[in-house]
Amino acid sequence: MEAPYTHANQPQTVAATRRKYREPEDANIPQPNNIMYDKRVVRGNTYAAQILPATAQAEQLEMERKAQMQNSAKRSGRKLPPKPDTPEPTEGRKHIDVQTEQYLEELTDRPVEVDVDTQTDAFMDQLPAPIFIPMKTGVDVETQIYEGDLFDFDMEVEPILEVLVGKTLEQSMMEVMEEEELANMRAHQEHFEQIRNAELAETQRLEEAEKRRMHEKERRVAQEKERVAREQQVTEKVAARAFTKGFLSELQSSVVSNLSDAGFFYDPLEAEIANDFLPGLMDSMSAELDMLQVARAIADDLIAAAGTRKVTMMEEQLRLQKFADERAAAITKKETDKQAAIAAADAIAAEKAAAAAAAAAEAAAAEEVVPVEE
Repeated sequence: MEAPYTHANQPQTVAATRRKYREPEDANIPQPNNIMYDKRVVRGNTYAAQILPATAQAEQLEMERKAQMQNSAKRSGRKLPPKPDTPEPTEGRKHIDVQTEQYLEELTDRPVEVDVDTQTDAFMDQLPAPIFIPMKTGVDVETQIYEGDLFDFDMEVEPILEVLVGKTLEQSMMEVMEEEELANMRAHQEHFEQIRNAELAETQRLEEAEKRRMHEKERRVAQEKERVAREQQVTEKVAARAFTKGFLSELQSSVVSNLSDAGFFYDPLEAEIANDFLPGLMDSMSAELDMLQVARAIADDLIAAAGTRKVTMMEEQLRLQKFADERAAAITKKETDKQAAIAAADAIAAEKAAAAAAAAAEAAAAEEVVPVEE
């Protein structure tokens, strides 16, 4: 059932279109804090006519033009560029406030105060002004209305009262019915939630049971697949073992015979003697035989050299003997004996030297010959 009254629009406060204070034009521009620096304040005599110089008129026109530009910018919505600020002072200097007006004025924190007295006459108390009563115009007329002619309160208020009471009772009944309906709906909702929770719990139980059955089924299928795989593996192993046993029954004897023919089965002692001892022994015997052959060849060369040297020395001895005989025959007889003795001495010395040389050669040959043990 509809409510006795409704709102077309939700109640809301009236939006304030006017701000309570004015925003500054630019927050970066410092505002003057001393009224004496404000150009709008008139200085000097305020009773005499203000005569502005030409520079002041130009400044006034410039201020009006800037105000018009700001107003037009505000209406159009575009933002004016900020005014250029005074640059920072250079190192060692600082900015100071300087008056640029035509007439300089001394600025002090506290103005000069002068006490002045004046005497005024006392005013007499005046009477209050009388209440203004406008002049009466027109003609007065009268009419006679008796009690009950125009309005009977008891009769006129009865329908209004019935409507009010009826509306009040109707509204009360509607509220009571709405409360009962809400209570019934709440109870029905609680009952529905209980049923839904029970059904949800039952559904979850059934889902869990189905999941357990599915897991059990999957586990049983996996076990069966594993059993079949094991049986297949065992069957393959048995078949492979039987095939291997039949294939290797004659393979062992053939492999052993082939390995024996190839020399893989041998006596370690015999192999060590044949591979390690005999090659070293043969190498050492070959080296000694080579040394013996070389020694024999050297001895033969030395003996041949000694024989050749002996023949040479004998020829040299004969030549010296012949030379000595010829010299002895050529010298005088006086010196024959002396020369003969000298020649004999020389011959003896030569024979001794030849014998010594031959003995030295034989000794050297004997020393160079290396004895070989047979």
